[in-house]
Amino acid sequence: MDPALVLQQHVQSLHRLGHKVSTYFLDIKGGFDKVASPTLLSLLRYKGVSPNLKWIISFLRDSTYHLAFQGSPRTFAPVSVGVPQGSAISPLLFVIYVSSLSMDIPNALTISYVDNFAVTIPSPSYRTIMRLLQKAFSALKCKVLGGSLSQSLAR
Repeated sequence: MDPALVLQQHVQSLHRLGHKVSTYFLDIKGGFDKVASPTLLSLLRYKGVSPNLKWIISFLRDSTYHLAFQGSPRTFAPVSVGVPQGSAISPLLFVIYVSSLSMDIPNALTISYVDNFAVTIPSPSYRTIMRLLQKAFSALKCKVLGGSLSQSLAR
């Protein structure tokens, strides 16, 4: 709820200043399931988390699951991709994983909440806003499709 209130207050204050405002929202569908463990572990090392990496490696590689509905098998299977959901650490690991997707857009407000992002841009002109939002979206698409998440680790 807090991110929504921040966005609402920000937009209202910009309107009071006479700005036009637009926001694009992005929800990474199935994001937790698509986390590449080697990339996440490299990113954690890059950010200086290496002394505590053993338990994170165990959490990512040694997790198991089973389906819980009538007639489902009672055997556990290993989790082979993604970040296991349901743990308090999972959202934090996901946020670290997608941190390279953040962009610095002048005068913009970027709000993220785990796998949801909102980018708000003010301007006296909707034409300028549309140009900036298209540019930001294109840059984000290039980061995601171009694999810059793994490339950012090489920097």
